[in-house]
Amino acid sequence: MGIEDRIQSLEEKLQKTPKNKATEKERGRLKSQIAQLKEEKQKKQKGTGDTSGYAVEKKGDATVALVGFPSVGKSSLLNKLTNAESDVGHYEFTTLDVNPGMMKHKGANIQILDVPGLIGGAADGRGGGKQVLSVVRNVDLILILLDPEEMREEEIKKEVYEVGIRMNSGPPDMKVEKTGRGGVKISSTVDLDIDDETLKDLMHQNGYVNANVTIRENMDLDRFIDGLMDNRRYIPAVDVVNKEDLIESDKREEYEEEYGLLISAENGTNLDELKDLMFEGLGLIRVYMKEKGDEPDKDEPLILREGSTVEDALDNLPGDMRERFKKATVTGPSSKFPNQKVGEEHELRDEDILELNLRHI
Repeated sequence: MGIEDRIQSLEEKLQKTPKNKATEKERGRLKSQIAQLKEEKQKKQKGTGDTSGYAVEKKGDATVALVGFPSVGKSSLLNKLTNAESDVGHYEFTTLDVNPGMMKHKGANIQILDVPGLIGGAADGRGGGKQVLSVVRNVDLILILLDPEEMREEEIKKEVYEVGIRMNSGPPDMKVEKTGRGGVKISSTVDLDIDDETLKDLMHQNGYVNANVTIRENMDLDRFIDGLMDNRRYIPAVDVVNKEDLIESDKREEYEEEYGLLISAENGTNLDELKDLMFEGLGLIRVYMKEKGDEPDKDEPLILREGSTVEDALDNLPGDMRERFKKATVTGPSSKFPNQKVGEEHELRDEDILELNLRHI
């Protein structure tokens, strides 16, 4: 029996197993086996080149993938946001390759990828879905583009989930340390809904004989299994509804509350707001560099990620500034007062002004 057949058989068993406390261990065992087989399948596909159909070189400060079913307007949106010239047509499967474009916004160069439209079963390879989703796994933000006439939001998210992408969540807050003996020991800083025996059973299934597990969040079986897998990718995502001019009035308020933004790629509606949404979703910040006696350079800011420090800024600047660094002064949202003297560990915020004091060599 091949991997696909084994996965299907286990998934059928899982569907037939009721959800209750008495079956928790059995459901955990089945989910763990399915996760392991899917990871094994993905590794084999990489080894045979099955997921290398679209080779895309990442450029710029960050990369965004436009994901959706065919004919939702991804190509039109790419052309409006960037300098790309992606084929546009009012029929399905216009895009047969990955088309990149570069969007300049708030001083950042953001690469936008228009990937071929997904279809049901993409995660299992239908319509070149494996190759498409292998590209999506490597981006910094997923923009899910929806069509108001055929939303199919849950179908898209299911396909993305099936290849190990976890949207809008970080890795499980748990730590696994292998030990030489003593079996598997579970400790947690929160009350868990899963009993220790079920967790130990899952550990054993994943090859852990002796290990200390520390859990710092309340999690379900799927989340715990994610923490044991090597192939998970945690990527922020935003949901955007295109063709806003086609949205019926009784649905508009509902969509505005439920989704990130309503746009029209064809008419250009809310595209500036979309650029802001992507910038924020990527967690980018602008740092304006300043030389002593000069005005800060606000035309070409240094683009960093939220949480970056002065040390990170030095690593992203050209030359030998890291070796020559003495101290810095910061003026802006992260400083307590103008021209605050700070060290490498100081955390920067959006629109800070940074002046470096460097040693002369």
